Amino acid sequence: MNQITIHNLRKQFGNQVVLADVNMTVPSGKIVGLIGPSGAGKSTLIKTTLGMEKATAGEALVLQTTMPNRKILGRIGYMAQSDALYESLTARENLVFFGKMRGSIIKP
Repeated sequence: MNQITIHNLRKQFGNQVVLADVNMTVPSGKIVGLIGPSGAGKSTLIKTTLGMEKATAGEALVLQTTMPNRKILGRIGYMAQSDALYESLTARENLVFFGKMRGSIIKP
């Protein structure tokens, strides 16, 4: 079973095409890393897949659910980059904070 399925995903900002018909599947139990230069569309691909950005065309399925879907976000983990954390908070406090932002119930 695929945990993530991306089919003909396209994202434009005005006339600027950032993602052009991306196709990808991530089967259950696999970990994927995206590597590429700044501006290649890595963050946009993740944000569009997770429903944080709306795709211009195509579809992204996470856990067999069309994204965006707020309920699914509570069932998956996502770490943007190391500098996205608040250094003044502990690891647990960061998890609780970002969990609450996503509507997840996390016991402090």
